[in-house]
Amino acid sequence: MKLNQMVRNVYPKLMPYKCQLADLPVAEIERQLGISPIYKLSFNENPVGPSLKAKEAMMKELEVLNLYPSSTGDELQEKLAEREAVEKENIILSNGADEMIILIAQTFLNPGDEVVLPEVTFVQYLASTHQMDAVPVFAPMREDLGIDLDAILQKITEKTKLVFLCNPNNPTGKAIPLGEISAFLDQVPEHVLVVIDEAYHEYGVPGEYDSSVSLVKENKPVFVVRTFSKVYSLAAARVGYGIGSVEVVDAIHHVRPPFNVNSIAQAGALASLEDEEYLIQTLSLNQKGKEQLYTAFAELGLSFIKSNGNFVYVDTGKSSKEVFDSLAKKGIIVRDLSGYGLTTSLRISVGNEKANEALIEALKSMIKRVQITGGI
Repeated sequence: MKLNQMVRNVYPKLMPYKCQLADLPVAEIERQLGISPIYKLSFNENPVGPSLKAKEAMMKELEVLNLYPSSTGDELQEKLAEREAVEKENIILSNGADEMIILIAQTFLNPGDEVVLPEVTFVQYLASTHQMDAVPVFAPMREDLGIDLDAILQKITEKTKLVFLCNPNNPTGKAIPLGEISAFLDQVPEHVLVVIDEAYHEYGVPGEYDSSVSLVKENKPVFVVRTFSKVYSLAAARVGYGIGSVEVVDAIHHVRPPFNVNSIAQAGALASLEDEEYLIQTLSLNQKGKEQLYTAFAELGLSFIKSNGNFVYVDTGKSSKEVFDSLAKKGIIVRDLSGYGLTTSLRISVGNEKANEALIEALKSMIKRVQITGGI
């Protein structure tokens, strides 16, 4: 059998793969569009950049690049365990949250197993399910685009091995209350592990969002995923981690590659945790940015969801593909959500004030043109 046919047989639903404009680095977007500057608001990246303490710690680590790092990230493990009031053995590091999701799939899924997913959520869960030749089972969303836990329960069968929940959810920014998650876990059969992705944990709005780590401590069937890519702005360094029972963590360790988190990334993550002033500044700027977008969207008559993340879901009422293309011509890159069937909706990362203003002015101009001409 020819190699290309073998690949197509293994990953029929993932072929062909092509990077979309919104997924490219800024330099490549500038090259393709011939526009500068580019305001990339499609990846939920933190515009503040890493903490100065993190950068200093990472630079220092350059002096010993000839040495292998701690395979398990002992010092970072210990610090995270202390912060979360769990044991070190409850923590496992990964090369970003994406690798953690992949490792979970590799650890617990066999061909034909079922994985229950909300219809609108982070796409890595689906990709990892396909990777293991498991079967994705989609649960419908609530009318307000919140995750419907009752609908998920109805989709669980004897073949179900994993349930993925993103909380706060990407791309809507909506959060599931902790009490609802706890009640849901009490009804989940014992052969199912519920994975809760808390990539946007630090951005959660008090009163709307609470972490599920407390449920790990209650020995409920849950594994929590976190990342340093978002609020700590270490996306390029690739540092993620999981919090779960000793048994689940140990099982994942048997699949995890050694040295999967390099020493520079470990140093940056550890220093970031020590910089409380940086965290406060980042969260403050994100909140101001969200308010800037909320105000503009309301003035423009656009429907949006107040977010527990560093992005905002907005329904423009117009073709999301056409709006994306029009914004791209002005050097503004957002996330088109038509792949979810949300054909008039966008996910827009909160940028710095200048990027947010550029987006707002472009939308104002676009909406004015639509009103005058009847088209984009």
